[in-house]
Amino acid sequence: MKRNKGKLINSDKRIIGYFTTKNNIFKRNRIVKCSKIPFFMFGVKAFIVPYEIDKKISIPIFQTNEEISYEENDIIAINTDGYCVSLWENNSKHNAFYVTDICNSKCIMCPQIADGESKYKDCLELLDYINLNKIKNIGITGGEPTLEINKLVELLEKIAKKSPNKKVHILTNGRQFSNIENVRKLSNIKNIQLSFGIPLYSNIAEDHNYIVGAEKAFEQTINGLYNLAKYRQKIEIRIVILKQNYKILTNLSEFIYRNIPFITNVALMGLEYHGNAETNYNEIAIDPKEYEQELYETVKSFIRYNIIVDVYNIPFCLADERIHEFCRDSISTWKKGFLDICYSCSKKEKCSGIFETSFIHSKNINPYKEKE
Repeated sequence: MKRNKGKLINSDKRIIGYFTTKNNIFKRNRIVKCSKIPFFMFGVKAFIVPYEIDKKISIPIFQTNEEISYEENDIIAINTDGYCVSLWENNSKHNAFYVTDICNSKCIMCPQIADGESKYKDCLELLDYINLNKIKNIGITGGEPTLEINKLVELLEKIAKKSPNKKVHILTNGRQFSNIENVRKLSNIKNIQLSFGIPLYSNIAEDHNYIVGAEKAFEQTINGLYNLAKYRQKIEIRIVILKQNYKILTNLSEFIYRNIPFITNVALMGLEYHGNAETNYNEIAIDPKEYEQELYETVKSFIRYNIIVDVYNIPFCLADERIHEFCRDSISTWKKGFLDICYSCSKKEKCSGIFETSFIHSKNINPYKEKE
């Protein structure tokens, strides 16, 4: 997420509000970025100002000299640890509720850097600020959202009450769904359209368990998938491609076809080299160019099995041209970027780009040119 380091004055509590550079006195709960403290302060929750501004007022002030890149009406938070962060980008299609850092897996390529805290309370507060009627789809992610199943139910029920029949996609490892009572709790929520994104990294239990860093994870996930199917829930299978599994992708596609044919779609995903993925880089790293043929064969395999397939996080120039129609602009707006070389590319507007959060990028990135 976007964030800025600074100093919070006049408050010992977290502040949430709408970012603005316009001090509109008719807009409540606004956090105003300005070069000097204005005369009218009604409805202001905080001011974002340069360090040299230290006017004595009772309203909280966040001092920073860093460049502020939030857009008008983004929902932001000023935390007591001295960071101002974006929580919900007004013009983004990739917003999600990050509900927890806590996880029961330790994936060797996980990009998250977490502090092991639940964020459900913060998300329930954030929901009060969001106009859900403007949003087509909502994401919920973590950590592992289902570890605190009752809090997840509370959040979903609040979403359903605020905006009935909203589509909500939950990213989860699926292991907690091996307990069918957890599936029942979510399935009993009325006026909401749920779907689940669940990872499966190998058709071999030992390999999947090694990648996710948890014993019995494969068994639990498969049982969870079947329990979700009993309640007719929509399921997306997510496959992150790394050195440990790129050679068996077509085998995995056959396993999915024969054993979990009730899924709605599959996402094949490139790596984000951050967090554990950076730490374990030498063990897991593989350039998409190195598995270009395997990826093509796997996409072709899913098509043959009549399973909807998408390719996430892989730029057009690193994928076989025959699967470009399956490559999606998938990277969250706050993480997405391009290399300097990309700005002359004729396919840039529809490309996934690269993860700005990754500490390294492919040396095989090259721009497409329009043919004369």
